[in-house]
Amino acid sequence: MRRDYWLAAVKRLVIATIVTHSAAAAQADSNTVRRTDVVVTIGNDNPAYNGVYRSTGTSGICGKLDMMMPHRANSFHVTFPDEPNLAVASVEFDADTLRAGATTTSFYLSVGIRTPSGGTPPAYVVRAREEPKYGEPGTAVRIKVASRDTLRVHGTATSGTKVAVSMTLICHPK
Repeated sequence: MRRDYWLAAVKRLVIATIVTHSAAAAQADSNTVRRTDVVVTIGNDNPAYNGVYRSTGTSGICGKLDMMMPHRANSFHVTFPDEPNLAVASVEFDADTLRAGATTTSFYLSVGIRTPSGGTPPAYVVRAREEPKYGEPGTAVRIKVASRDTLRVHGTATSGTKVAVSMTLICHPK
C-alpha cells in the first residue's frame, strides 16, 4: 500500500512539473514565430522603388526582447520574415521602450524591399534613436488588441536624398 501511495505521489509530481514547464514555455515563446502582415510605403526615392509593398509571412520575433537588460523591460522588437522571396524582403525594428498603446521617437528600423522586377535596392534605414546625428527622425506607435500587435512607423531614411518610409506591421497571435 505504501508503494502505491508513493507511486501515485510521484506520478502527480511528474505531471504537475510537465504542465508547469509547458505553460512557462508557451508563455515565454509567445513572441516568436508569429504570422505577420506588413505594408511598406516608400516615397521620394528613385521612381523604380517608390510604391507600396505588401507581404504576409512569419516573423522570427515580434514582441519583447529584453536580453536581460533592465532598460529593455518594455522593449519591442520585430524580425521579419522567416521565408524568402517576399515583396517586403526584410524588416528589423527595435525600440528599447515601446509599451502597448505608446508612441516613441527613439527606435531603429531597417526595411528591405523586392521590386516587381526582382530588384532589391539597399535597405532603407531610419536611425531615429540617434537623432539628430543622422537626420533620420521618425515616430513609432504600438497598439495591442487581443494579443495582436500592430506597429505603425513613419520615418525618414537617408539614401542621398531624404526618403519617406512608412510601415504598418501586424503580428497575429499564435
